[in-house]
Amino acid sequence: MAYNALILRNPARAEETVAEFEKLGITSWCAQLIETIWPEDLSALEAMKIRLMAGEYSWLVITSVSTVQVLEKLLAGQVLPATVRIASVGEKTSEAITAKLGRSVDFQPEIQSAAGMLAQWQLEPGTQICYPHGDLARPTLATGLTDLGMSVDQVIAYQTVSTRAAGTAVDTTAAPSTINVLQPGDIGAKLEQMDLLVFSAPSVVRRFTQLIEAGLPATTHTIAIGQPTAKALEDLRMPVHAIAAEPTPQGLARAAKDLLQLHGSAVVEETK
Repeated sequence: MAYNALILRNPARAEETVAEFEKLGITSWCAQLIETIWPEDLSALEAMKIRLMAGEYSWLVITSVSTVQVLEKLLAGQVLPATVRIASVGEKTSEAITAKLGRSVDFQPEIQSAAGMLAQWQLEPGTQICYPHGDLARPTLATGLTDLGMSVDQVIAYQTVSTRAAGTAVDTTAAPSTINVLQPGDIGAKLEQMDLLVFSAPSVVRRFTQLIEAGLPATTHTIAIGQPTAKALEDLRMPVHAIAAEPTPQGLARAAKDLLQLHGSAVVEETK
């Protein structure tokens, strides 16, 4: 039986997830509801770069691929000091750090989240930490590190806005031609055909509910990429049918497989 999924994220970043779903016989469409733009005032970022390159920090904390993209452009080929160690929130961010910043990661938690970092990361009190992040980042990590006695220097690296809003996009990568791209305004007409709806961030959840006020069809099931996204769905009275155990393409695919019981003896009854 054929299944369809709508992945709500930048199509340029969804290629691996689409491929994992394809292995399960799921045809995917991708729709970008939000994008990251540069802050209007770059002075705080420039000041952070000067301190970072001067070796004033012991650790650089990176919690998103978007932050990696900002740092790559901000550094413009400069190499981070060897004395600065890097902490990454998870696998995809670590891969981006290696590819774009030319550095291996010194710490990545087993549970890929801010809470996972706090639970596993052992630091000396007073450690100087540089933490650039998006304007919608939850305070969990910064507050937790500060409460543990760390010196955390935060700076807004990018802003999150609705797609095609004013501003200069951080990520200008074009979507691969093999990806089925759906424009935000066309989601409503396609939604009835979707068995799965994949939410990639809390901000995506909020934007989706603004676009689709009527709610979900009874046959459409949701997958949240992690607990914060699942909570955003619950807060907006949206159903949460599955949460990826890991915020990766493979984790999303396993959640989709379990939800639809693919290659098993049955299909989720209310789906078909």
